[in-house]
Formats: sequence, C-alpha cells, structure tokens
Amino acid sequence: MSQTFTDVSPAPAPRRIPRRYLALGVIILAIVLLGTLVLVRDNSSPSSSTVETFNVAPSSLVSSLNVPASAYDAVGVSSPTNPVASLSPTDTKALWLTGGAATRPVVFFYGAEFAPYAAAQRWPVVLALTRFGTFNKLGLMQSSMMSAFPSISTFTFRNVNYKSRWISLQAVERYSSVDPTGARYLSLQKPDARQAAAVAEYGSGANNFALTDVANRDVLSGSAFSPTVLEGMTQDQIAGDLDNPASPLAQAVLSAANEVTAAICAVDGQKPGSTCESRGVLAADAALKLAPPP
Repeated sequence: MSQTFTDVSPAPAPRRIPRRYLALGVIILAIVLLGTLVLVRDNSSPSSSTVETFNVAPSSLVSSLNVPASAYDAVGVSSPTNPVASLSPTDTKALWLTGGAATRPVVFFYGAEFAPYAAAQRWPVVLALTRFGTFNKLGLMQSSMMSAFPSISTFTFRNVNYKSRWISLQAVERYSSVDPTGARYLSLQKPDARQAAAVAEYGSGANNFALTDVANRDVLSGSAFSPTVLEGMTQDQIAGDLDNPASPLAQAVLSAANEVTAAICAVDGQKPGSTCESRGVLAADAALKLAPPP
C-alpha cells in the first residue's frame, strides 16, 4: 500500500519592523496622549490650588462696622500705643471726580489681597466709607500666611458694590492671596489709565501696597498703622473691639478712619453734616490741617 505525501510549503517568517519605525510610533502615541491630557485639563474646572474662593462678609459683620459715633469721638486721633500715619495733601486743586451727570469725588484704593499693609489699611477705609454709604458683596480675606505679618484678617474690594449719595469708590485688588507655584501671586485686577497715573504719582511703586487716594487731594501710601495690632484675630473679633475706645486696636483703627473721613468731608461739601461735624472728625480736621465745616 502506497502512501501519498503532500508537499507542504513552510510558513513565511514574520516580517520584522525596523526599530526606527517602532520609535516613531511610540513618539506619535505619546504626542496624542499628551494632547488629550491638555484638552481635558483646559476644559475642566480649575483646581482649588489655583483659584481663590470669594466669600461674602455676612450681613451681621457688615452691620457691626457701623461703629457708634461716641467711640469715634472718644478716640479722635489719639493712638498712643500704635502710632498712626496721616494722609498727606497732594497740593493739587483738581479733584478726581466721576464722569457723567452725577459727579462725585472718587475714593481710590489700590491693594493686593496677599499684602499685610493693605490688609490693615482696608479697616479704616471700610469704616470711613461706611459713614457715607453702604457695602454690598464686601468680601472676607486674609493676607498671605507667608508674609512678615501673616494671615491678617481683613476684607477684599474684589467684586464689591458700594453705594453712596456723596462719593464713589474705585478699588483695584492687583493680586490674589493665592500663590500656586511659590513664585508669583495670581493676578486679579489691573488699574485703568487714570488709576495707574495715581499709583505712579503717589504710590511707592506699582507692586507696593496699599495706596489710599481721596479725590486726588489727600493720599497715604502704605498703611496708617502697623498690622501687628490685628495679628491673631478674626474679622468678628476685630469688629467687636472697635466699640471700646480704651482698646489700642480701636484707637489705631478709629483714629485712621476719622482721618479718612475728614479727608472725604473736605471734598464732598461736608456731607453728611452729622458725620463731618462730629467731634472725632473735627479732631482729624485739625490733625490734617483741613478747614473745618462752616
């Protein structure tokens, strides 16, 4: 019996892909994956490490900033424990006024949320402005914990709304208190041309904070008092101490607020009279050498 054998051809050997093509494929795949990651990151919500949460001051805290006139009058401009730096006249006759039909003197504040001196200066500025109008969306803030005076409890004028019959508030918070890389605080707001001119003329530099400018007539670069008086306290604790004229904290903050108030009264026609003719503001008039109300 014969056997038939079928001649089977051997299978062809697998074709080898050159290494240079494999390397090129890996590079292309990596580029595709990287592009996908960037696309996902750019379309996702920012992480908490790069975004600062805006917290509105509760109405109870804002209401407590209406310090009794008796406390302002008792303090006047006396702050023996914490010396207060006064605003300085600019020796210019041209007032900074809002445009439009209802012109008002401008109170301009240039600050940064991380800066401890801006944190301190916001207290007397906020208190003074409270005597002329009302705040809405005044934000809570703490200065940077990495600064020389860490974590000063204060406010922020970012997103603020302020209404007054007599004056207008313009505020620029140049930088955030968030520093995601450890090298630079996040940029927030930029001054317009008029505001930048005030910073250049009366400030200590575009990155030195704060500047308080009352209608281009009286200005203060920096804070009126050292931030040390506010260290270790919350906003509620600071506000709760302002009613006590014997408190070194109240003496510093209310003295500075009386001077800002007197500067505002000098450019808004001495209105309202109940504020501008108060004993504490008249003491500030004398300290700043401003003409008292008739």
